[in-house]
Amino acid sequence: MIEVLIAVLILAIGLLGVAGVQLLSMQQTSNSTLRSEATLYAQSAADRVRANGGDVLSSSELTGLEANMQQVLGSDSDLQMSVSADVAQITVQWTEKDPFSNSGTTTQTLTMSASL
Repeated sequence: MIEVLIAVLILAIGLLGVAGVQLLSMQQTSNSTLRSEATLYAQSAADRVRANGGDVLSSSELTGLEANMQQVLGSDSDLQMSVSADVAQITVQWTEKDPFSNSGTTTQTLTMSASL
């Protein structure tokens, strides 16, 4: 009878470990989705600058793109853009969940240089 209880205890501990790994995997999948979306928004901004003849986007265009981005990446996300010579520097910043940080979140930054 003791052997069965010990086996059940070991099985329960193992299942808790599997559940923890599954939870971490799901959080990292969510974070990778945010990174993919940030990359797509940076590429979209670069394409819009190219279509605009290499000029910086108007404030209304930039505000619209940033509003769309904030719906997907969160209200604290930010889009910065500068154009010098034939290069557009696009920076996207957002916050994602990080189980290893003290605050539980980490601010991520993607900087892309696009030739125009």
